[in-house]
Amino acid sequence: MRISRKRFFFLLLLSLSTISFIRLLIITTTFSSHLHHHSLPTTFSQDPLTPKEFNLIRSLISKRAPCNILFFGLSTRQYVELARLNRGGSSVFLEDDFGRIREHRSERIDGVEMHLVEHNFKASEAYDLLHYARNVDDCRRVPDELLRSRCKLALTGLPRTVYNKKWDIIIVDGPTGNGPDELGRMSAIYTAGVMGRLKKDLHLNPTDVIVHNVDRTVEKWFAWEFLCDENLVASKGRLWHFRIKKKYQSNKLFCSQNAVQIL
Repeated sequence: MRISRKRFFFLLLLSLSTISFIRLLIITTTFSSHLHHHSLPTTFSQDPLTPKEFNLIRSLISKRAPCNILFFGLSTRQYVELARLNRGGSSVFLEDDFGRIREHRSERIDGVEMHLVEHNFKASEAYDLLHYARNVDDCRRVPDELLRSRCKLALTGLPRTVYNKKWDIIIVDGPTGNGPDELGRMSAIYTAGVMGRLKKDLHLNPTDVIVHNVDRTVEKWFAWEFLCDENLVASKGRLWHFRIKKKYQSNKLFCSQNAVQIL
């Protein structure tokens, strides 16, 4: 039986297409199997510090080093470079993503520790937590020790070294808080607000607290609530720099009565 030229080319095209599809299926299956057995390395958040933000932190660390620096989050490699500036001091990273810790543990930078920690609240819970904090006396007032705080915003499961040191600089850029279902920074900011006030010589040796992503509602709300407008000394891009010189205001409140408040 003779096959017309048109039908011949149609069958040839169909055959080639079938072969290409089978090859693509094999490649896809092999690649998927490879991913299953060899997970890809963790990549850092695509939210680096801008040059102005980076320079503000770099200038602060350069002036205060050697000192004790506490980092909430390891969202960008820039923080590792900033920790290198603290020669002779102590720099501790608290990160909830083990992949980020694993990527830098092998560098063994002198004076740098990295710890995996857990956070309990999603960003979507921020409003309810703020309402709770304003109506619970244990959250409204500065505790004498963080571990004794009965406020559920307090991070009480951190490594012992975090509670044993008095921190000169605290940087909050974690957890990511990129969406309502992501872990939020409410507890990190509250904990930074408490730890920043635990030194007995604050009037001589103040605590500098930096919060990144203050263009976002959660960071803005909780920074105002627990770090206080009267302590704000600088602002660059999405970064606020607070300097805490007093343990608390009257009645052990975090902020003065005339501080900016969220209604």
